Amino acid sequence: MRYVQAAEGKSIRLDAKDKKILAAIAENARSPATIIARKAGTSRDTAKYRIAGLEKQGLIQGYRAVIDISRFGFDAYHIFLQLNKPSREIEQELIMKFKAYHFLRALLKFNGRYDFEIAVIANGIADFDNILDTVLNDCAKYLQDYEVMAISKTYSAKTFPPSFIKGKSAPKTQAKECQIDGKDKKILAAIADNASMPLYKIAGTVGLSPDAVNYRVKAMQGNGIITGFVPVINYSALGYSVYAVLVLINGLSADKESKLKQFINSDGHIIWAVKTVGKHNLLLYVCVKNNDELHETINSLRAYLPNDIRSYEPLIAYEEFHYTYFPDSAKK
Repeated sequence: MRYVQAAEGKSIRLDAKDKKILAAIAENARSPATIIARKAGTSRDTAKYRIAGLEKQGLIQGYRAVIDISRFGFDAYHIFLQLNKPSREIEQELIMKFKAYHFLRALLKFNGRYDFEIAVIANGIADFDNILDTVLNDCAKYLQDYEVMAISKTYSAKTFPPSFIKGKSAPKTQAKECQIDGKDKKILAAIADNASMPLYKIAGTVGLSPDAVNYRVKAMQGNGIITGFVPVINYSALGYSVYAVLVLINGLSADKESKLKQFINSDGHIIWAVKTVGKHNLLLYVCVKNNDELHETINSLRAYLPNDIRSYEPLIAYEEFHYTYFPDSAKK
C-alpha cells in the first residue's frame, strides 16, 4: 500500500483550483511552485499559499520519494495478522515492536478479518523466512491466523481515485544498469520521507554541492531507481476511506490478466493494484466515500471476470503507523 490514511480528520472542501494543484503535485511532488502554478492556471504566490493551506489543514501530510527497492536486491512481502483480541495495552506493545523492524516498509491497522498488515522487504526467500519467524514469534501469544502475500507485479499506482481527480499515470522508466554508491544512498535516505527537501539541505546532509545532488537525483530518476515523488494524503480529510481487498482469481492466464488490467485502469476507485503470490493472487487498495462505492468496484470486477472470482476479503484501513519506500535494511 502506498498512501497514508489518518484515523481522524475534518472534511475539507476543495474548489477546482485546489484540485488542479493537487493533480500537479501528484504528478511530481518536487515540482517548483512555478510549474505547479502553470498547470493549475494560477500565480506562483497563489499556488504556494494554497499548498501551505492544504498542509496546515492536514490534507497533505508530507511527501515521499518512490524508490524501487528491487534495484537493491529486495522483494516486497505483505503479512496479514489476525490476533485473538489483545488488550489495548498489548496491542500498543506489539505496534512498538513492529515499528522497530529495520525491514519494515508499512504498518497498518484494519477492521475486518485481519487486524494488521505488515509490509516488509527481504533479500531473498531465506531472508523472508527469518523475517516471518521474527514477526510471528513477536505476536505468538495473541496470533490466531496469518496470511502472506508476495508482490510479483504492480498493475497500477495512483495518488487519488480517478473519481476524485483523474491524474496521469507516472511514465514507466526503463530500468538501466547503474552503480549506486554511498552518496546516492545518503541522498535517497534524505528524501525518502521528505521528498520536498530543497537541494541545498540535501547537499548539507550528504556533503555534496547542490548541483551534484541535482545531477545524482536526475540520474537515479533516469535509471528507474527513483520512480516518482508523491504527496502523503489524508483521505479521511476528504471524506474517503481506504479498503484493502484481497482477491483470488481462477487461473490468471495472460488473456485474463490483460482484461484485469483494463478493469483496474478504468475503475474509478482503485488507487493501488498488485499481482501477488499466496492464498490470494490480487491485492487492491480501493478509496471510496461509502460502502456502496466499495461494492460497486467489487461487483464490477465480478461482472468483468464472470465465474473467475473465487473469493475476496475486504478490510477497512483504520490507521497507518508507518510507511516508507526506503526501509533501514535497504540503506546499508
